[in-house]
Amino acid sequence: MAMQSGQMSILEILASSIVKMGPMPEHIAIIMDGNRRYARRNGLKVLFGHLKGAETLADVDRFAKALLCKELTVYAFSSENFRRNKEEVTNLMNVIEHNCTKMLQRVDSGTNIDTCIQFIGDWENCPDSLRYRMANLMVKTRNFKPYQLNVAIVYTGREGILRSLTSLPVSIKNQENVNLHSHLNPCEWNEYLVEQSQHLSDMRPVDMLIRTGGDCRLSDFMMWETTQAYIHFTPETWPEFTFWRLLHAILMYQVHRRTVPKPVSSKENISKIEVDALQGILRNARNERWKRIEQQAMKDTPYEKIEKVIKYENKFLQVVQNLTIF
Repeated sequence: MAMQSGQMSILEILASSIVKMGPMPEHIAIIMDGNRRYARRNGLKVLFGHLKGAETLADVDRFAKALLCKELTVYAFSSENFRRNKEEVTNLMNVIEHNCTKMLQRVDSGTNIDTCIQFIGDWENCPDSLRYRMANLMVKTRNFKPYQLNVAIVYTGREGILRSLTSLPVSIKNQENVNLHSHLNPCEWNEYLVEQSQHLSDMRPVDMLIRTGGDCRLSDFMMWETTQAYIHFTPETWPEFTFWRLLHAILMYQVHRRTVPKPVSSKENISKIEVDALQGILRNARNERWKRIEQQAMKDTPYEKIEKVIKYENKFLQVVQNLTIF
């Protein structure tokens, strides 16, 4: 049974209720692999695979909330994806921008009032229109609670760790009226700072990492954050991933948690005095980054001007879907 847009079925609600009797992952990370293989297997252009994958993400996001997940992180675009042919990269950027627009419309219409959306990675290297749209979305959902969606774009785990090691000292040096003692020496770095300094808000430890598409590797995705996570590999490509596959992954997670303790934030391993001091440093650095993001958000183009493009893409997708139903 494939996931469809709209409300959950009675069977899905019943299955969810049963699964929620066990320990549930609060933070799920997903490597959304297999869009291109799905398209080629069905004799379609690669673009359709990415469009179909975007639909699956919307469904999984909705079901994750229903299953009491508090944070979802997805791998949308690796830094290495820039090595693909120019047409595919352009199409991917367009698909991401299109979906950012849809998410922004949900915010402006009041449909989304509880989901904070954060983009992680070196996303400032994206095309201007996409970068401004992402910045606008981040600014408007900055204080939304209790759910968080993290989208990794132009990202690798190694680059993320490197950003952690370089972001704080630079940000602190640029602060006005900051005590010189707040500047960090290398010996003062700890796991909590490395864990959180690349993000605009604190990220929970990853409880479960899912990779679709059949490959059994992490592809440099959240290596630091998933050190204690349950890793679940599934052979289905991302567009084929269903509610029932998500449920199966959670059941396997629950089996895993019988013998392996739930991961905790490195914040739990330091004193409250240290936490307060480090959070002040993080807040200063993050505020500097938010200033730049707010400046970019002001350059975003009103999405009404691209409404025709959105309708065209939806119509194209619907026609192809109708052709593939047997």
